Amino acid sequence: MNGSAYWDSQYNYYMANQPPKAESYYNQSFVDKINEAQKNIDNLVAERDKSWAATGQKQDEYDTFYGSMKEYGDVYNNAESEFGIKEAQDTYEKSKKALALAESTLSALPSSINSGSNRVLTQSQREARYNVLADKSMSYKNNLLARSSAYEEVWKKARQNQAEYAKAEIASQYSKLSDYNNAFTNAMNEYMSAQSKLTRGETELRNWQSQYRTWQFQQWSTANTVWYQNMSNALNRYIEALDTEMVQRQAQSEIDIAYARAATQSAIEQSATRRANNTIDAMEKRKAAETANSLGILGRYAYLTSR
Repeated sequence: MNGSAYWDSQYNYYMANQPPKAESYYNQSFVDKINEAQKNIDNLVAERDKSWAATGQKQDEYDTFYGSMKEYGDVYNNAESEFGIKEAQDTYEKSKKALALAESTLSALPSSINSGSNRVLTQSQREARYNVLADKSMSYKNNLLARSSAYEEVWKKARQNQAEYAKAEIASQYSKLSDYNNAFTNAMNEYMSAQSKLTRGETELRNWQSQYRTWQFQQWSTANTVWYQNMSNALNRYIEALDTEMVQRQAQSEIDIAYARAATQSAIEQSATRRANNTIDAMEKRKAAETANSLGILGRYAYLTSR
């Protein structure tokens, strides 16, 4: 396989076998931690949703009770029948009227003594009758006054009880409202706590996912470095082969040039030798001819036959 074919095969091989993408690298430990964190999040989401539903329920209970709360005046007025306010007041008013009538009767007593008699009474008789009637009227008046005062106390006590009841009812309402508000606040705190736990769980999941991605990238980076180095080594071997081939070609070229030069020099030398031999041969022939000429016809004949 020549150098070019070698590099083509190596290039195709490495391009077809590049390292897989970073997300393809698998680590069971990270997967287990991520799955555990996700399971924890699912539980925390359920807990958060449950606490949120409880918060909504407590809010509804608060709103319902708040909407049912009565004003002080309404509670006060509605308690009248329970404490017999109207009856006590009516009795007291009647006693006041009776007392007023008794006082009026007592005031009119002197003038009524003569009008109530068929005969004219003497002064002493009038005084005696007046004293008798006055004592009775005064006793009746005092009795009515005592009863009126008692009825007034009953009425005032009933009003006081009515007011205290209304105040106690209003205080009880606000105490219950506070309980509903505390229940809502506790539910909201539980929701916030659940939401905080969920946020921490989500942060933990993101951290594990980030660490897993970092690990995957490190694996990919390592594999990619090895892949690139192997491909670079193949390329370097190809370049070295090209350099060796060029050196060998240059050396062979220099050898061919040396051979050509030597052959040329040999040809030149051979040509010079031939020229020298031809010159010597021609000189010898000339000398022989001259000798033959000096010997005459017999001598040339002998020369020619000797050749």
